[in-house]
Amino acid sequence: MTRTHTAALDDDVAIGDHETAVTSAAVLDQLLGELKPAQQAVIRLVKLQGYSIEEASARTGQSQSLVKVNIHRGLARMTALIQRQGTAD
Repeated sequence: MTRTHTAALDDDVAIGDHETAVTSAAVLDQLLGELKPAQQAVIRLVKLQGYSIEEASARTGQSQSLVKVNIHRGLARMTALIQRQGTAD
């Protein structure tokens, strides 16, 4: 029989605050939900997951030019939504 050493944990174990990250992810997801599906797909692939324009084109069936246009228009729409929200507060 093998014995293992155990140590008691303090009640004051430090846990990182993930509230900001969770909130940011939720807001980003909400903003992406306001976009057309084609825009949402390529922004997720290229801007969030790090795929190239060429890879996003192959995955979505959109031409490389259309991927670029959809990213540009999608980001512009997200910016407008954020600005509108800022003036509504």
